[in-house]
Amino acid sequence: MVVPYLAYFKLKEEPFNTTANPRFFYQSPIHSIALGKTEFTVDAKKGLAIVFGDTGYGKSTLARLLHGKFKDKGYISVLLTNPNYPTTNSLLRTIIQEFQLPKTLKAFKENLDIFKDYLYQQAVTNNKTVVLIIDEAQTLRIPLLELLRQIINYETNDMKLLQLVLFSQEQLRTKLAHPLARNFRSRIVMASTLEAMGQNEHAEMIDFRWRVASGNQQHPFTSEAIEAIYIYSKGMPREACIIADNSLLAAYLVGKKVVDKETVDSAYKDRVENIGEDKSPTEAKSNKNAKKK
Repeated sequence: MVVPYLAYFKLKEEPFNTTANPRFFYQSPIHSIALGKTEFTVDAKKGLAIVFGDTGYGKSTLARLLHGKFKDKGYISVLLTNPNYPTTNSLLRTIIQEFQLPKTLKAFKENLDIFKDYLYQQAVTNNKTVVLIIDEAQTLRIPLLELLRQIINYETNDMKLLQLVLFSQEQLRTKLAHPLARNFRSRIVMASTLEAMGQNEHAEMIDFRWRVASGNQQHPFTSEAIEAIYIYSKGMPREACIIADNSLLAAYLVGKKVVDKETVDSAYKDRVENIGEDKSPTEAKSNKNAKKK
């Protein structure tokens, strides 16, 4: 699809596309910390790391970024983006297939043996680091978490044979508090939580993404416009990108070369009128409790 404002603003690509493209990923300090902690866990072959974060905070892009970094290091890395399978065996068979093993069997125990033999062959015999990254891990039910506990339990005296990284929304925390998830929770070596960006980081993200998309040109947003995007987005990267993108289109439609606060206000008002205002989980909970009083 042709994006009408690209030529108008002399852009090579869309600067605020919300697909999980690592090239456009701005690493805020909190993202860099999560990245560093997770890389350390995998590099040291310690087993299980989790990155938590609300929707729109960059988990999927961070997962793809890590997947690419691990493959560049020569690791055997698989990224699974839809882990909500109906049975443990169906999830296990999918994992086996994603690691490109030649076959799976019907019996769960036999599939476990196949995967265990594969992990031993790659991690011990071939001295490879084997990584399984799972995005949207909040959809995993407790039986599926138990399967993951089983496969990360395979180890030698010195290392885990499989390195597991989960990216999850906050709902997974509730599941981890369940008594049946205690054994899985106890195997978490490192955990990180992505949070909203500060105002300076937000401005840097807009500048970074524009420079990637334009070939290092200056962006057209005024400082007041950037502040408005930050306030409306509440520091959430994805929401900021959507508002910035809507503002660019609004400027193009009225023939503006500069995106000012008035344009951002208009674009955001139009968005709210059509789909309503976004509420973070904390805000939604607070409003619900206030109504009860």
